[in-house]
Amino acid sequence: MIRYYVIPALALIVSLGACSKDANSPTDGETKDSTNNPPAAPGKKGADFSTNMQYGAWNDDIVALKAHWYYTWGNKLHDASPKNCEFVPMFWGQADVNTSNINAVKALKDQGKIKYVLGFNEPNRADQSNMTVSQALKLWPQLESIGVPLGSPAADWPTRQWFYDFMDSCKAQNKRVDFICVHMYANVDENVYLNTLKDIYNKYKLPIWITEFAPADWNAQTPAANPYKPDQVLAFMQRLLPKLEQLDYVKRYSWFSGDPKSAQMWSSALIDVNGNLTDLGKWYASYQPNTAIAK
Repeated sequence: MIRYYVIPALALIVSLGACSKDANSPTDGETKDSTNNPPAAPGKKGADFSTNMQYGAWNDDIVALKAHWYYTWGNKLHDASPKNCEFVPMFWGQADVNTSNINAVKALKDQGKIKYVLGFNEPNRADQSNMTVSQALKLWPQLESIGVPLGSPAADWPTRQWFYDFMDSCKAQNKRVDFICVHMYANVDENVYLNTLKDIYNKYKLPIWITEFAPADWNAQTPAANPYKPDQVLAFMQRLLPKLEQLDYVKRYSWFSGDPKSAQMWSSALIDVNGNLTDLGKWYASYQPNTAIAK
């Protein structure tokens, strides 16, 4: 499904991507008193891969990218998880919020194995977690009960009305959100991303995690029709990531690796069809690397 948004002042029309859950699941604006944040991971750079990914092996790819933290769109810590790399569980949608999963994540917290929890994945989209604001609010106290800093649901673009309504309702109902999770898919102008992040931070004054981002052209029908070529995407990454590192309110970021066969996102892929790092992936791995990560 193609979606279009006009970003004010830039008149940029984009359509925004999404990711399905892990098969093994996955001041102004402030809500009630936030849980004290535990020590952050050594670096901001993360990785996101489903455990049933098509190309390569999810845990090998996280190690290869030298990520400091990762998530899988699920809430289970797998035995094959990389060492010396922080796992962050996600409650992807309604079905994941049950007593068994909540207790399992609480146990991970009690064992010191997790420090944060991520909220719902693109609940404003019918082809993702597909929840009304009321449904999300009804389930939210169960996520709060885990007792770690809790990330907001991530809409398919940070300024969607669904997200505004959720945050307004959390404030009115004294529900807790400790940091904002955002998904960002646009062109190769880093200012589109940076200006949107600034607007969201100024509105809520909460830390931001960019849990999905990459250039994408959702109208492209063939790879050749995609205007964002690998060298352009690499140059974009090389411009944007240092700026994200400099922004104090951006606490973490995780590039979304496009399908290398996808017309819309092939040039944003970190992993090729053989499961090896692309040139883009090699640069991402080399930037702010986690040198302690191991399989």
